[in-house]
Amino acid sequence: MRTEEDTPLAERVLLVESRADEGALATIGKGLPRRSENEDVLFLAYNYAEVPVGRRFNCCFRRTDESDVVRVTTTVVAVTQQFGVEWDEIPHGWKTLALLRFEPEIPAMIRDLPEAYAWFEQPISVYISDNDTWEARTTTGRHDKS
Repeated sequence: MRTEEDTPLAERVLLVESRADEGALATIGKGLPRRSENEDVLFLAYNYAEVPVGRRFNCCFRRTDESDVVRVTTTVVAVTQQFGVEWDEIPHGWKTLALLRFEPEIPAMIRDLPEAYAWFEQPISVYISDNDTWEARTTTGRHDKS
């Protein structure tokens, strides 16, 4: 298990592939609670560390242009995987389906993501992190294309 504290600052990003389509929600996402108006269910790629439900981040930015950033509070509300069981964390190294809350609203870069039925259908296109991580990535020139 890898903790956030054991993860280099510039690597502390949730890797977003796509939004879950209705088929994915009915099969893979059946263990997740119902989403509200400012929440969405996203396919996340291999996670950087153990990230607990309730963890908040404060920015989203594009993989292809990390200077395209939106300041938005993003909370991990619920997490599952192919077994349809709700977990209390996003496990290190796993691909997951996560219900995320965006405040004050879901940003366009998330709303505009394509929908998918499973992982690997879409490339990673959006990162979610804290502002400190975004600054570490953009000020040091680190552009890891995970």
